[in-house]
Formats: sequence, C-alpha cells, structure tokens
Amino acid sequence: MKNKQSLLLRNKQSLLLRNRKKSLQFSFWQTAALVLGAVLLTFWGMKIGGKAVWSGRSGVLKISSAQLKETLVKKDFVFINVHTPYEGEIERTDAFLEYDKIEQNQDKLPSDKNAKIVLYCKTGRMSEIALKKLIELGYTNISHLAGGMEAWEKAGEKTFNVEELKKAVLPEGGISAPVKWGKIGPTLVSLGVIDLEKFKEAVRPTDEQLKILTEESDQPIVIDQNNSQFVVDVLWALGLAQKSKVYEQGPMGKEYKNEAGNFASTGGWTIGEKEATAYLNKYEIVGLTPKQQGQVFEISQNIYRPCCGNPTSFPDCNHGMAALGLVELMAAQNFSDEEIYRVVLGFNSFWFPQNYLTLAAHFALQGISWDKVDAKEVLKEKFSGGEGAAKISQEIGSLPYLYETGGGGCGV
Repeated sequence: MKNKQSLLLRNKQSLLLRNRKKSLQFSFWQTAALVLGAVLLTFWGMKIGGKAVWSGRSGVLKISSAQLKETLVKKDFVFINVHTPYEGEIERTDAFLEYDKIEQNQDKLPSDKNAKIVLYCKTGRMSEIALKKLIELGYTNISHLAGGMEAWEKAGEKTFNVEELKKAVLPEGGISAPVKWGKIGPTLVSLGVIDLEKFKEAVRPTDEQLKILTEESDQPIVIDQNNSQFVVDVLWALGLAQKSKVYEQGPMGKEYKNEAGNFASTGGWTIGEKEATAYLNKYEIVGLTPKQQGQVFEISQNIYRPCCGNPTSFPDCNHGMAALGLVELMAAQNFSDEEIYRVVLGFNSFWFPQNYLTLAAHFALQGISWDKVDAKEVLKEKFSGGEGAAKISQEIGSLPYLYETGGGGCGV
C-alpha cells in the first residue's frame, strides 16, 4: 500500500515538473518574440511624434497626410522630396534628392544617422525605395508619406511647383517696362554720375549695353536673369542724381540729412567721377511736374525690398535708389499707380528672385496665381520688407529645387 502511494506521488511530481518546463518554455519564446519585435522596430525607425504607422506589408514606417500636417506645425525633422524628376513640392521641404541617387548624395543628408527624416514623392513608391536605401546607409529614424503628394492633395492640402512659379515670376524673356532708355545713359555719363571707364571695369557691360550708355536708345528697359546687375546700376545712378521730393521730404532729406553720404546707396556708389553726394538730388534728368513728384513720393512709401526694412522713400541701398529711378521714369510718362507697382514688382523679382519665388509659393498655397496678386500689397512691408520676407521664407521653407538664378547684388 505504501509503495503504491509512493508511486502515485512520484507520478504527480513528474507531471508538475513537465508542466512547469512547458510554462517556462512558452514564457521564453514569448519574451524572445517581444524582444525581437522591439529590435526590429528600433532598426526600421522611430515613430515621429508617436504617430508613424508600421506597415507589415511593406516593412517601412509611414505617416498619413493628417499626421504630416500636424507635425509640420512644429517641424523637428528633415523633410526631403525624392520624386524624380521634379514635379512639385510640399511647403517647408528642406532638400530635393533623386530617389535612386541617394547614396551618391550623402553629403546632402544629415551627418547624424539618428536624425529624424521624412521622405515623400508623388505616390509613395519612390520614397519607399529611398527609405530602404537610407536604412542600408545606417539611418534609424526615418518615415515616408503614405500616398505621397497625391494623397496630400486628396486630403485637401496644396502643393506648388517651382518650375511653374519661375515661368510666372521670372519669365525667360524678362520683364519689360513700358519706357525706353532714351538719353538716360548718355546724360548720366556726360554729368559724370557714371564714369564710363569705371563702369566698364566694375560691371563688364556687353556691347549692346555700352550703346545704351553712349547713344540715345529706343530700346525699352527690359530686365532678365542676365542683365539684372546692369539694370540696377544704371537705374541706381538715375535715382541718385534725379531731383526728387523723396530727398526733400523723406528721411534722407530730414532726419538723416547730415548723414546722407553714409548709406550704401551713396557711399557705395564708387563709379562716378566724384563722390555720390556731389550728384545726389541735383539734376532734372527726367522732367517731373509737381503732381508727378507727389505721385512718386506717395508710391515710393509703399515699395519695400527684401534686403532691408526701409521703403523706397528712404533709398538707403542701391535697389531702393534703382526702384526710385524706375518710378520716376514711369511717373514722368503718366503711367497709373497700378501700372507702376506692377512693373516695380517685376523688377524687384529679378533683383531678389529667391524671395519673390517664395512669395509666389505662399500665394499659390492660397490658390492665388502670381498674375492675380495685388502688386501694391505684395510690395508693402508685410511681404517685401526684410522682416516680412523672412517670415514668409520661414513659413514656406527653402526652395531646394531652385538653382541659383539672377539677382543684382547690393553693390556695384
């Protein structure tokens, strides 16, 4: 009897031991699966704001358009457009990289392999390929926009295309003012405002441009990507020397009268026969009636430029004086305020191409094409002043697809 009880006890203990081993084995494999899952998640990338979506089908991290919109508000990641060829972009994009040339462009990627990166393309296909390449290169904190720009637009958001904006803002044929060069060049040279030899050395004018300075010309004043420096310099000389109400009633004629020679537009004019103050506000190169002088003064108070925070009525830099000269030319020929604002906006755009393409993107995102913007409003401080332009630039981000173009420098 005792032996039978002892046998039953041993069997029971053996059964308990086997069950315990099974339980331990299950716990081990369950723990191993959890650890492996955590490792894989770490390898494939961290979640942006805890909201990236793991896709078991494709094996990559995705974020939706709604999630991207939310994270763009307080952007803390590098935003890269990889669609090839370029077909547009989302605001606040930091770089444009061809999806199949990621490895060749590593110098354009963050040096920190843990940097947070979001990729996008048109449909999501190219960005997924680029994402996998970045993972191979050791990047650990990556996701891409599910459905790409198409999904972004279906969600009611807008994109813009720099190539299309450039055609509108910086047309290939340039922008023509409805006034001719006439005798402006020869007059400025004869008065000594422009020393022809100094001008040649500094500006390197073409033969055609030299004729504008030495002969009466019936050519309209046209600005494009190739001649923007020449145009700003000649109009600068005109704005400097032309007698104007701006110099009598504006800041340079009042509070800064004793410092008139210390500004970039005066002290920086080094290609005259004498120093700039010898010519400042001295000549009736363009005949302006009192009414036209009033028009010039009024308009000049509303025209800003992105290089500083002052209006054209305080022309303390070359672009300010050049814009003043252009306004005076058009006012003298009885053009309306609206026509003058539109032309000055076009010239400003070639002098500051990056700023005005960014502004065009700002309006495009609101559904307003560049040809429909109010030129007077765009030229005001809110958009064209240095601070206003910087604010818009921060809102839109850089335009990575835009290669350097045009722009007259802020010096001779």
